Amino acid sequence: MNFWQKLYYGAGVAFELGRVFILLVVALLIVHYFLATIFIISGPSMESNFHDNEIVLVSRFNLFTNKFTRGEPMVLKFPGDPKHKKYIKRLIGLPGDTVEIRNSQFWINDKQLPESYLDRGMPTMPAQNEQTLWTLEKDQYFLVGDNRLNSADSRDWGTAERADMLGPVKMILFPPSRFQFIAVPPY
Repeated sequence: MNFWQKLYYGAGVAFELGRVFILLVVALLIVHYFLATIFIISGPSMESNFHDNEIVLVSRFNLFTNKFTRGEPMVLKFPGDPKHKKYIKRLIGLPGDTVEIRNSQFWINDKQLPESYLDRGMPTMPAQNEQTLWTLEKDQYFLVGDNRLNSADSRDWGTAERADMLGPVKMILFPPSRFQFIAVPPY
């Protein structure tokens, strides 16, 4: 094999490798933006259900169906800094709902919210915001941390818009000892 044949063969291999690389990148981008992505939890606001530095799988499919379910843990862009901060919080209020804190518990549309995912006796005290009644408009959602005493959430910064939602958490991927699918609590 002479120099030109080797060069031609090498260029062909490089072209094929480049093509496979580009297809792989495109496939990963499609998965990331349209099907699922990963998120690394930061902070204690969702303890004892989710812990700092856990890696979770977030479904992006719901963004196209506009179907979010009360009780789902959601990853969202922080409304105060959407380009840089992302949070995980539990979705408890949907568009059109009236959310109220009454006797240290959440009430949705005049019905007490059963929160089986919380540690027994966890209070739902208002955070720094003294407001305890919110009426949600179209495309507004109310999200709170499971660790109510250590969570900045809709009680502080108000409702989140639909555009802030990145998707519901479907499973814990890492660490392996915590690998599990996430069930949506029944209401």
